[in-house]
Amino acid sequence: MYLLFLDESGTPDDGIFAVGGVIVRADEWNEIKQRWETCLEDCGWPRENEFKWSETQRVKAAADIADRAYECLTSLPVTCLVTVLYPDNGGPVVRDEFFATPDETYKTALTFIAERYQRFLANADSHGVIVLDSRRLEEDNHMRRYFDRIRSEGTGFANLDRIVDGLLLGPSHFSLGLQLADLVVGPTRTAQFKPGTASRYLRELKPLFWSNPNTGEIDGVGLKIFPQPASEAKDRNSPDVRLFNPGQSPG
Repeated sequence: MYLLFLDESGTPDDGIFAVGGVIVRADEWNEIKQRWETCLEDCGWPRENEFKWSETQRVKAAADIADRAYECLTSLPVTCLVTVLYPDNGGPVVRDEFFATPDETYKTALTFIAERYQRFLANADSHGVIVLDSRRLEEDNHMRRYFDRIRSEGTGFANLDRIVDGLLLGPSHFSLGLQLADLVVGPTRTAQFKPGTASRYLRELKPLFWSNPNTGEIDGVGLKIFPQPASEAKDRNSPDVRLFNPGQSPG
């Protein structure tokens, strides 16, 4: 059994929006928790405080220990999944289908992640749940209803039969998994427009991203960027176009 902890970076009406996080095997949870808490304790970080990506960018105490924290994170037995969306790109047809409203943009991100998580679980011959960082009650309930529908009906490109039950939602300060998700999705999004520290941490994290079992590629598999700039578009048979149905796009 696996758990996928998801957080978001930016907002759906931003020029760049990302949803992503970490996959954890349930029987490795205690090891991850112990190693992470020991790392922060050794760094002098208060146990009652979240260690967040945004803090490393604006709080000196967090920035001072960020290298050690990411060194620990990259040593943990986790797998990363992130989708980065550019709602203003792709032309009117793409915007109308995938980014018509902020709510639709969030659904697009969640769908892309769920499809890839389903594929991961199939490859592992296992099942899993999704734990999502809670927002507002109305938004949470709306997203629950949407996810329940695609889980029961499929997405058109994947049957989500290996994802158990509906979304589990909760505040990040009560969940170590959601805090780790924040430390993955934050620099992944920030590196798209602000090279520097974020790009360095993303390079360190990349070996953790889920990759195509046959080619080792992470683009379109563990890391989905959509729409891609035309100059970066891959061959139509690439898994970056559609992981489950090569030749159909986008997804």
